[in-house]
Amino acid sequence: MTPLTFSNFKRIIPSQILTRGRDYLRRGQVLDLSFNEEEMLWEARVEGTELYEVRIEQESDGSLACLCTCPYEMGEHCKHIAAVLYAIEDAFPDQLGTKPRRKAGKRQTRHDRLRQRLEKVSHEQLVAILVELTQSDRELLNQLLIRLDSGDTKPLDYRRVVKDALRAGRGEYGFLDYAGSNRAGRKLGELLDQAKRWQKAGETDKAVGVYQAVIDETVPVIAHADDSSGALGDCINMAVEGLTETAAMQGDTEREALFTYCLDRAQRKEFRRWDWGWDLLSIAEELVNTPSRRALFTAVLEDIEAETQTASGSGFISSYGLEQVALFKLRLIDRFDGKKAAHEFLQAHVHLDRLRMELIERSINEGALDEAMREIQAGIASSSLRRLPGLTNQYRALQVKLLQQKGDKTGVIEGARALWLSQGGENHFELLQKMVPQSEWAAFVERLIKDVQRRPEQLAWLYARENRWQDLMTLVQTHQQGNRLIGAYREQLEARFPDKVASLYENIIDEILAAAAGRSGYKQAVAYLRQMQKMGQTARAEAIVQRIRTQYANRPALLDELSKL
Repeated sequence: MTPLTFSNFKRIIPSQILTRGRDYLRRGQVLDLSFNEEEMLWEARVEGTELYEVRIEQESDGSLACLCTCPYEMGEHCKHIAAVLYAIEDAFPDQLGTKPRRKAGKRQTRHDRLRQRLEKVSHEQLVAILVELTQSDRELLNQLLIRLDSGDTKPLDYRRVVKDALRAGRGEYGFLDYAGSNRAGRKLGELLDQAKRWQKAGETDKAVGVYQAVIDETVPVIAHADDSSGALGDCINMAVEGLTETAAMQGDTEREALFTYCLDRAQRKEFRRWDWGWDLLSIAEELVNTPSRRALFTAVLEDIEAETQTASGSGFISSYGLEQVALFKLRLIDRFDGKKAAHEFLQAHVHLDRLRMELIERSINEGALDEAMREIQAGIASSSLRRLPGLTNQYRALQVKLLQQKGDKTGVIEGARALWLSQGGENHFELLQKMVPQSEWAAFVERLIKDVQRRPEQLAWLYARENRWQDLMTLVQTHQQGNRLIGAYREQLEARFPDKVASLYENIIDEILAAAAGRSGYKQAVAYLRQMQKMGQTARAEAIVQRIRTQYANRPALLDELSKL
């Protein structure tokens, strides 16, 4: 086989792979390309379905050793490698050839060389260079305006930077796909980091300008983007968090402006479809400190309430919105009107579950147990009728809390047992341990075991909690979900039953490889082999490796992962 070189890679790599690689480079999906001149090694990250690491090393004879962390198995070189080869061709033309140029001495990066050259030019020359570069690079222009801001930057300047970041992520059809959302998210993250530095330095006006720009420009876009990685959503969350933190650091004028901003955005439809609208209302609610601000805030709540009531009838979304509005009103009543007014408001809104639960909690804390029990029973009946078991369990948990306060031991045990069987959980189990007499505990646990026989995860948890490790090991070995069950109890089972666990791992490895899962699956299989080594099962792991090398000799990605053991 002809070795791959910079001079022949366009002939050796299939044309369709080259085309896709060139498209990746054109769309800016080759990131952080670096070059170690001493080792003749290039490394980069390439955006694909995930973020993949690519490594290309030039050997002494000019041949290239290429490695990518993607799961591609249809050939020796993937589109990510092709993209990086094109990127190297563009960025390092002086280093290409059949014979590599290796330089002795200390490694010097391109940034080192840049710093040396910058230190030699005059201030006037540097200004002229930067101005010239920004003529054709709008993103650089905006970034410099932001970084060099002396306090005169307008909000519009921040918004331009955000728009450019979002624009850079769009593909040829104008859509922010998975990779584009990640790319835009990274650029926004850099801007938010700068805002955080300003915030820490007390330059809150500049920080707020960035936070608001990110929120205003990104929220409308995210509805039409593939943000399954959460990159854009995380940036919006960071911006909202930044606004929340800076609210307490601002003067009266700035706080008034922030209050107005939050109310305005919370009313917009593009914000209402996400929780960020409610987050901004929370910021505004904290800023309500006068009757006039309360009146403005309440008017907005009533507009939202009226719109929510007509938007989706009696559906879940409508109920959630109505509950949010009512809780905001309740907080203002607590702050301005006192306990009696709050109690009357809660009684008038018990048709909303979160308000009913708040009334129950307050009644229990105040000793009004009869009223609390009436509302609990009404809540259980209502949620059961609507077939909402999770909500029913929330009411039952409040019932257990009430019975504890009443000293009803039998009722507490029955309620906690029902809750644990329904949803598991540490708290309910600990309550059972506390309430059930020690002499009756063993028999009580046996009944629980019978009750959860068809729920293997809960049964495994119970065995572990009761230190019944042999029973747990048997369950893991015999149950069809045993491979998954072992994860939470790996350390304890490995220490007690190393041979049995190693046998289980070998079966898991074979199942993974039989499915031909790609590099991610290969990494998972190697992780099990590495775990066997840590357990002291080194000889067995080595035997499995040799068997795999023979059985799957035509899977280069798998062999590469095995070489890392």
